[in-house]
Amino acid sequence: ITLTETELIQKTLKSKKLNSTLYCGFNATEEVFKSLQFNKSPEVIHIATHGFSIPLNDKKSSYEIYENTFVQNENPLFRTGLLFAGSERTWNKNKPIYGIEDGILTAYEVSNMNLSNTQLVVLSACETGLGEIKGDEGVYGLQRAFKMAGVDYIIMSLWSVPDIETGEFMVIFYENLVKLNDVRKAFNNTQLYMRNIYDSYYWAGFVLIN
Repeated sequence: ITLTETELIQKTLKSKKLNSTLYCGFNATEEVFKSLQFNKSPEVIHIATHGFSIPLNDKKSSYEIYENTFVQNENPLFRTGLLFAGSERTWNKNKPIYGIEDGILTAYEVSNMNLSNTQLVVLSACETGLGEIKGDEGVYGLQRAFKMAGVDYIIMSLWSVPDIETGEFMVIFYENLVKLNDVRKAFNNTQLYMRNIYDSYYWAGFVLIN
């Protein structure tokens, strides 16, 4: 479903003669993502993958990552992130392979990148808008990380979003975006479209952060 989503989005972009590059499967690595910061980062980055936000000292077996470095770290930016190719090895408590990234991109790593040329990042994944709330300083997670990296707009989710409806939301959003060339209007129009078809659970989890 995720591959279909990204292929349809790329088709929409190409129909308007907009340049785009698709990385999927074994090619969708953490190294590739980090390389986007060199020269000028892309104007739009779309990431369709799994996201995570781990509470401090979480003891759930699903979060028993190698050496528990993510679970035990007091900095919430280390406990929030995205999974890329190869991440299942580290996630399943296997020792990382020397010389290559572990495939788990933390919010901390994002915050140290230079994405100042990127107008929009779309996180088509579950719970990417979550993190740790610190007083009146807001949420410490991917939202803060991408803003620290210099991104203007971020689309992210507040809960576990369903795959099929998420794919539809994203394709409609990009159709609106290439037509209107306005991120906020495109997002609002997509919400209106989804509201007329689905219950709010299926689409309202996505929020636009400016």
